[in-house]
Amino acid sequence: MEHLHPEELIRTGSRIVERLRQRSVCVPIPERVIARTVTGVRDPSLRHLALRIREGGRIVVSGEKRKGVWIPFSVTFIAVAPPPGTAGPCVELHLERTTPFFAAPFVLKALARMPEMEIIGARARVRIDQWLDQQEWSGPLPTGMFKRVRVTEVESDANNRQLLVTLGLAGS
Repeated sequence: MEHLHPEELIRTGSRIVERLRQRSVCVPIPERVIARTVTGVRDPSLRHLALRIREGGRIVVSGEKRKGVWIPFSVTFIAVAPPPGTAGPCVELHLERTTPFFAAPFVLKALARMPEMEIIGARARVRIDQWLDQQEWSGPLPTGMFKRVRVTEVESDANNRQLLVTLGLAGS
C-alpha cells in the first residue's frame, strides 16, 4: 500500500465524504485490524486465538479452550450487512460452523465482554467504528462522520486478507 502525505490524506478523506454523499464507498479492512479486536478477548480460559478471513465473507476464529484440558476449536462466521435501520456502522457475524460442536457458546460469551460487540442469539453485531478509525485515510474525515454512515454490503478478499465493507450515508 502506498503511503500518503498529510495533504493527500486530507484530499482522500474529502473524496470519501463526497462519494458517500453521492452513493457509497467500499472500504477495505485488513485482517490484522479485525484480528486485533477479536484476539484481544480477555479470558484466561482461551489461548492461541487467531483470526483468518476466507472467501464468501467468512471469518474463522480458532484457538484453544480450557475444559480441564486445552481443547482446540474453530468457529466460522459469515460477515453480512446489518438490517436496514441499524444505527451506525456495524457488521453482523452470523455463526455458520463450529468445531467441536460445543465451541459456539463460549466464543459468543467471550465476544459479549467486548464493548464493540453485541450478541443477538447466534450472531454478533460488531461496531466497526474502531476498525475504520485505525485506517490511515480516516484521519481527515469530519468528527461524527461514522455516526452518519451505515454498512450496506460486506464481502471478503481472502487473497489480500481483508474484509471489504461498503458504506453509504444513513437514510440514503
